[in-house]
Amino acid sequence: MTLYDYALKALRSDAVTTVARRLTKGQIRILAYHGVPDAEAFDAQMRYLRANFVPVGEGAIAAAINNGAELPPGAAWVTFDDGDPSVVHNGLPTLARLGIPATMFVCPGLIESREPFWWRITEWVAANAPDAVTTPGGPAALTEFVKTVSDFDRRAIIAELAPLVGQRPQSWEQLTHNDLARWLDAGMALGNHTWDHPCLDQCDHDAQVAQITEAHEWLCSYLGAPPRTFAYPNGNFSPVVDKAVNELGYELGALYDNQLTRVDGRRLELSRLMVEADQPVSRLVGVLSGAQPSLAGLQGKLARSSN
Repeated sequence: MTLYDYALKALRSDAVTTVARRLTKGQIRILAYHGVPDAEAFDAQMRYLRANFVPVGEGAIAAAINNGAELPPGAAWVTFDDGDPSVVHNGLPTLARLGIPATMFVCPGLIESREPFWWRITEWVAANAPDAVTTPGGPAALTEFVKTVSDFDRRAIIAELAPLVGQRPQSWEQLTHNDLARWLDAGMALGNHTWDHPCLDQCDHDAQVAQITEAHEWLCSYLGAPPRTFAYPNGNFSPVVDKAVNELGYELGALYDNQLTRVDGRRLELSRLMVEADQPVSRLVGVLSGAQPSLAGLQGKLARSSN
C-alpha cells in the first residue's frame, strides 16, 4: 500500500469521518454517479445514505441556492451523468423503495439510438485491438488523447475505430423512451447533459451553444416544461456554456470536481462528489464525510507543486 492508501484508510475511520462531517456541516453533498453496474452494492450505499443523511431533490437544492431556503442538516442530492440504462434498470428500484429523489443528466441525441458513448469505443479498441491505435501515447492513452483534440477530429477518430468493435456488448445499449417513462413516473428528474456528450472545451463557440440548445429544446418538448439543471460532460466548465444555460433559465449547473458545495456558491458551478455505484459503503462514508475529497484535493496540489 502507498502512503495515500494508508491515509485513505484512516480517513474512513468512524472518528475521522465524524469530525470531518461536523466541520463540513454547512455544505451540501451532491453525489455524482454514472451507471449502476452492481444493484446490490448500490442498494447498500443508498441505505447508508438514507440512514445517515437527508436525501433531497433538485427543487430543494435550487430553492436553497437561489432563494435562500433552508436545507435540512445533512442534505444530499443524488445525480447520475450520461443516462446509462443501468441507472433505471438497477438503480431505480432502490431509489423508489427508499424514497430517494434523484436527477439523471441525459444526452437526447443518444436516446433510442444504437450509438454507444464514444469512450466505450476507444476503451474497447485499446483493450482488444491495440495494434490499430496509432495516436500519440498508444493504447493506454487513447481515451485521454481523444479528449484533447478538436471535436471534429474526435468524431473522425471514433468513426474510424467504431467498425473494429463488431458485435457490441449489451451493456452499451442506450436509454429508451420506456426507460425515461419509468424514471419520471417514479418522481425522478431529468437534466441537460448536452446533445451527444462532446468535450465542450474542444468545440467551437457555435457547436457549444448548439449542444446545449438542441438538448434543451428536446427536453422541453419531452417533459412539457423546461429542465432546471445542467451538468458539464467530463466536468469541463466553459464560459460559453455558462452564458448559454444562464440565458435559457437553468437554475443549477453541476461540475465534476469531487468537492463539497456551498449554499452561497455560484448556482451554475456546483461542486459534486465523485462516487461509483459498485464500490463498498466504506468508500461512500469517506466521500460523504468530506474527508476523502479533502485528501484527494491535497494530493492533487502536492502533485502539481512537484512538477
